[in-house]
Amino acid sequence: MSLNSGLTTFSAVLSFAVELEGESARFYEAAAKVADDLAETFENYARRSTKRQQRMVAVRQDNITEIILEPISGLNRADYQIAIVVPTDRQQAVALAIELETNAEKFYVEAEPKLNVTEPRRAFQKMAQENEERIAELKAVLS
Repeated sequence: MSLNSGLTTFSAVLSFAVELEGESARFYEAAAKVADDLAETFENYARRSTKRQQRMVAVRQDNITEIILEPISGLNRADYQIAIVVPTDRQQAVALAIELETNAEKFYVEAEPKLNVTEPRRAFQKMAQENEERIAELKAVLS
């Protein structure tokens, strides 16, 4: 993900969501290869992240007239990014997945109230809820 632009417009926020889900899908595809008993879970997360990315693309396209000039403040791209690395084992895959999901949830929770259009707000609420569910699933594997 590039750090060269801020999240100062509706369009930038939705584009970041698209990038975030694409990065998540790629991470989970790599994690599935080293996750042993969690391979199927991570493959499912990868598929779901791809679907989430497609949903964000659709939301962005459906709301193109609203996003042209809609200013947004208080969101910093760096607050929601993690260095995506290819995990080398199951433990690292789970730890990175929890970090990824936590940052994604934080982004959707903090960005949602800044959007003034109902459909994207609902989509962001659903995304945050799904991130929360993933975090709980991942933490359960650790205990």
